Amino acid sequence: MDKKMKSKKLITLLLFCITALNYPALAKLPDSSKILQQVGQIMQDNKFKESEQKLKNIIANSPSKQAYVELANLYIGQNKNQEAIGYYQEAALLEPTDPKVFTSMSVAYLHLGFYEASKAMAQQALALKPTLEHASKIVEYIDKKQAVLARAAKAGKTN
Repeated sequence: MDKKMKSKKLITLLLFCITALNYPALAKLPDSSKILQQVGQIMQDNKFKESEQKLKNIIANSPSKQAYVELANLYIGQNKNQEAIGYYQEAALLEPTDPKVFTSMSVAYLHLGFYEASKAMAQQALALKPTLEHASKIVEYIDKKQAVLARAAKAGKTN
């Protein structure tokens, strides 16, 4: 869909929302909640793209740990964990002693189901700051998950 078409669709949806707010009976139409969801999604997508582009411009002009982390966090919020990991890695290269970067990277790996990588990143965070509760909870969770998977595999072999 080209920009002109998207723009017309957005304007139409926004007009519907404004009208629905002024005429509550319209908001009770069967398709109104779906339309409101679509408007919300379009607005969220546009906000995401704007924020993404701003952060990429900042990184291109003056790379910083903060900009990489913010862009990675933005991707995490969109469930784009693979992209987030790359930016967390860049942040870790700029500041390899920040345990929060490793904890965040651990969460991204966990969302992808990469338990060993997630655990390794959480353990790195704990090596940098042993009192980091979130990282220790991730390690504990993965250990429990792996124990359950091992028991399930063992039970599957005996059947």
